[in-house]
Amino acid sequence: MTLKRSIASISLLAASAVLFSPLDIRPLAAQQAAGRSVDWPLHNLDLAGGRFSTLDQIKTSNVKSLTPRWLFQHGVIDGVSNQTTPVVVGGVMYVTDARGSVYALDAAEGQLLWTFDVTRLIGGGAPEGYVFRNRGVCYADGVVYTAAGSFLFALDAKTGKPIPGFGVNGQASVILDVLKERYPEVKNAISMGYWFTTAPQYHNGVIYIGSTRSESRIPGGHVLAVDGKTGKVLWHFNTIPQDEKDQGWEIAGPTWTGGERNGGGIWETMSIDPELGLVYAAVGNPFGDATKRIGMNLFTDSIIALTLNTGTLKWFFQQTHHDVWDFDSGNQPILFDMQVGGQRVRAVAEASKNGFLYILNRETGKPVHEIRETPVPTETIRPGDQAWPTQPIPYTAAGKPMSPVSPVFPVDIPPEVLARSKPMPMFTQPGQNQIRAPGTEGGASYGPISFSGQTGYLYVNAIDGPAGSGRPARGYFSAFDPKTGELVWQKTFEGWGQGGSVATAGGLVFAGSGSNVAGYFFAYDAKTGEVLWKFNTGSGVFSSPSVYMVNGEQFVTVASGGGERGRRGGDLILSFALPKP
Repeated sequence: MTLKRSIASISLLAASAVLFSPLDIRPLAAQQAAGRSVDWPLHNLDLAGGRFSTLDQIKTSNVKSLTPRWLFQHGVIDGVSNQTTPVVVGGVMYVTDARGSVYALDAAEGQLLWTFDVTRLIGGGAPEGYVFRNRGVCYADGVVYTAAGSFLFALDAKTGKPIPGFGVNGQASVILDVLKERYPEVKNAISMGYWFTTAPQYHNGVIYIGSTRSESRIPGGHVLAVDGKTGKVLWHFNTIPQDEKDQGWEIAGPTWTGGERNGGGIWETMSIDPELGLVYAAVGNPFGDATKRIGMNLFTDSIIALTLNTGTLKWFFQQTHHDVWDFDSGNQPILFDMQVGGQRVRAVAEASKNGFLYILNRETGKPVHEIRETPVPTETIRPGDQAWPTQPIPYTAAGKPMSPVSPVFPVDIPPEVLARSKPMPMFTQPGQNQIRAPGTEGGASYGPISFSGQTGYLYVNAIDGPAGSGRPARGYFSAFDPKTGELVWQKTFEGWGQGGSVATAGGLVFAGSGSNVAGYFFAYDAKTGEVLWKFNTGSGVFSSPSVYMVNGEQFVTVASGGGERGRRGGDLILSFALPKP
């Protein structure tokens, strides 16, 4: 099979898992009149990761009246902030704490229905630097799946009890099962630096999930396809092929010279196009001594497309070559359809920590608009390192460089910092007395993008956190027109734009801000970017919101809890609705 270096796009997926055009907005008035419930069954709503709700009860004209209807606190505040995305099915909400324990709540009132505690089940042996974090569950066929530590758990959605036939009493050691094929002496996966942060994805009886963490020097992250009934691994793909036994070795092998092949973790949920039979994953950064990994370091900092049935690599697109800046590709690739030049384009988009939004054809992996390999600084600080001479910079349909999702050159630097340090061009090799943007805290992080089927815009939350700047980070929230690649509007706020967003048929887009002092939850006009409503949640919002309906009433829900970059845990779930008549 010929591999193509590029990305592809997919039709927005309805909650029923049937593909439809995202521009085909189907009114829910009949459902609302009948008192129907509308679910949010997967981490990012659907297989496409579209995060577009067709609910329109809450809209631009009444969102200013939105108020908290209920709150829930699970009481577990260890770990990295409160990153769970609430999943809602049949009037029941499922959330996790940072460890991956699951809580089932009445989605209309917030009462606790059941709890499944993973604390004593995920084991010890964690390496230095391990911190609990978890982004939620997925629901399918009456089962709730959560990934905690290095395990997958399957729970009965009504009772919270483990499903006996899945792994051992509902617990499957899927990463360890894969590692033992190459490292038979390994006792537990977490001792090698492998664990899960992401919510599982589910399609046609199979769970798809990726392992992390690059900074633990893992020998490549793994994309796993797991049988949803038994917990057995059906296939796996190593994001950094270690030798000729791993698929993709003939392509990626020569791009690592010097002895180290570490990193490539997967931070977020994957997207699926059932029609094309492909699953799309965003791969994180390489890690280790850059002098011992000369080359592009494939498939790190890349979008990869694999076949659903066998995990065969179809194409890849690398967003940062030979990364020495921690420019992860961290958020879920979002799949959508659009018209470009009168032709239907199946597209995929993903925003990187390098500050750029990449829009590709999901069938071929080729850029929808030009992406130029652009010369960058090559002077190195570390003896023996070899900087890659170019980096892929996206351009608009008009042939101009695309606006970044956050600044890629330092701005608003305090005078006292400028007196001792110098702002550097992007992709300058790290060194002393430098100010660099986006910085390791900047660009687009794990927070997923949303796509509005009304406006046709992509909404990206990002962070301006220049390295060495001596000032607090700020959030950047942007709307892009993927048909042209043009920035439509961009808003800034205090704190970190680290969580994801959700767009609705009510003409709104919701997103939160992370802060040391407080976190705001915003409602923007999806067309103009005007802030129509905001609510102080009391702590940072580092999670992604959900939208659902119970008994004909629409809710917007989000998790809150976390300080600087989410390094302080939290436990609050808030659900908002319009005042009752």
